[in-house]
Amino acid sequence: MSIEFVRPAAGFRGAVALLRGGSAGAISGALSLAAHGWVSDGMAPESATLVLLVAASAVIGALVAGLAPLRDTSHGLVAALIGGQLLGHLTMGLDSARTHHGDLAPTPRMIAAHIVAAFVAAALIRGAEAAYRIGTTVLARVLPIRHRAPVIAEPAPLRTAHRDRVILRILAAAALRTRGPPLAVSF
Repeated sequence: MSIEFVRPAAGFRGAVALLRGGSAGAISGALSLAAHGWVSDGMAPESATLVLLVAASAVIGALVAGLAPLRDTSHGLVAALIGGQLLGHLTMGLDSARTHHGDLAPTPRMIAAHIVAAFVAAALIRGAEAAYRIGTTVLARVLPIRHRAPVIAEPAPLRTAHRDRVILRILAAAALRTRGPPLAVSF
């Protein structure tokens, strides 16, 4: 006897949401780091700035994976990526005193570059989602998961009850005790 488990559609949607959220966070952080490196002539940011950038990327990824408007629509994904670009820009701007990045005032060229990067990243993420859906659907049909229930040869043994043999002594009166306090021994 074999039992086939059918993968539910909700499992696919949950996995795709995680893929979308992780990709959005990673791309937001990577684009911010790349833009910072491009503007600052390849100068590496400080480690504290990188930690803040990773935290900001994780926040963007968690928001995209968790909130339905960001998780389910392309417009929400683009908006989250633009927000991720802004958050990454502000995070990397904290390191601007040490680099040649300059002030944090956005120029029209910078805003246009961030918006174009968000749309390109959204197209890449949507492509990855489609590839994931196609790949998992093909694998689910080609390699079905078969689970055979284990054969139980005999019924499970019953729980044994073990009780120690304890002899309870009831001392009716204090006078019946045979032992007293130790005597003082002198040498």
